[in-house]
Amino acid sequence: MLPLTTSRLLVCPCRLPLITAIYLQDPQAVTLLNADIPPEWPMSELKELLPHLIELLQHDPKSFPWLLWAIVSATDKTVLGNIGFKGRPDENGMVEIGYSLLPPYRKQGYMQEAATALITWAFQQPFVKSIEAECAVDNSASRKVLQRLGMRQTGMQDNMLRWQLLEKDFLL
Repeated sequence: MLPLTTSRLLVCPCRLPLITAIYLQDPQAVTLLNADIPPEWPMSELKELLPHLIELLQHDPKSFPWLLWAIVSATDKTVLGNIGFKGRPDENGMVEIGYSLLPPYRKQGYMQEAATALITWAFQQPFVKSIEAECAVDNSASRKVLQRLGMRQTGMQDNMLRWQLLEKDFLL
C-alpha cells in the first residue's frame, strides 16, 4: 500500500515489521519507512501504545492499515509525527482517529493536511460511515484541527471532548 500524498506530506501506513522496528529503535525502521526518524519520535504516548499495536497486528493482520501511519515531510523525508485509527471500523462503520505532531512542526497546518488525507482515504473505503475523535478540553490546537475538518462536538467525558464526522458531511 502506497503512502497518501499531499502537497507537503507523505502519510505512510505502517505494517507490522515497521512498527516492530520503531518499537525496538532498530535502524532498519529508517530503511523501511524511507525517512529520517528524529530521536524524539515516537513520543511517549505512541511509545507506550506500540506493544499493543504489535500484538494486535500479530493476532489480527486485517487491522492493517487501520492503525499507525507516519507523517513524513515530502521534501526532506523526515518524520514529523503520526496519525491513525484506533482499530478497524466497527459494525456501524465508525473509526476513531488520533494524531500527534512533534513540537517543532506544530501550528504549520501539517496535521490538518495529514488528517484530511487520511479521512479522505477512510471515506473511500466502502464500509466507513463516520469518524470520531477525542481531545482534551484544554487542547485548543487539536480542537481547531477537528473543527476545520468539519467535525461536530458530540459530548464531553472525563475532561475529553468527543467529536464526530459523518461521511455525508465531509467536504473535500
